Amino acid sequence: MIFKTSLFRLLFITLIAAFMLSSCYKKQDTIVIINVRDTSTSDVVVGAAVQLVYDTVGNPNPALIDVTATTDPQGQAVFNFNDYYKSGQAGFAVLDCKVNGTLMRVIQIEEEVTTEETITI
Repeated sequence: MIFKTSLFRLLFITLIAAFMLSSCYKKQDTIVIINVRDTSTSDVVVGAAVQLVYDTVGNPNPALIDVTATTDPQGQAVFNFNDYYKSGQAGFAVLDCKVNGTLMRVIQIEEEVTTEETITI
């Protein structure tokens, strides 16, 4: 009888601890920073339109992700994907990166980290 009571207590404490630890998890930000530089001078480019899009060519449905930002005085366009990423999701996205309407490259965005890329135009 004592063994059953001790086992029950241990199981109960383990379940409570597991619940408390899992509820303490806080989702980290999923941020993308695109640095835009001039090819010939390596200077930052201010005012460039940077678009990240999940391109669905041939699909009649609109793109799931299509966001645009303008580069700031440091030549950076910053995107926050917290509203798109769901905790527990395996991976996040691979998006086309366009600058001033021209496809520059494909970018893999990691979940809950800051992804930073430099593009020259």
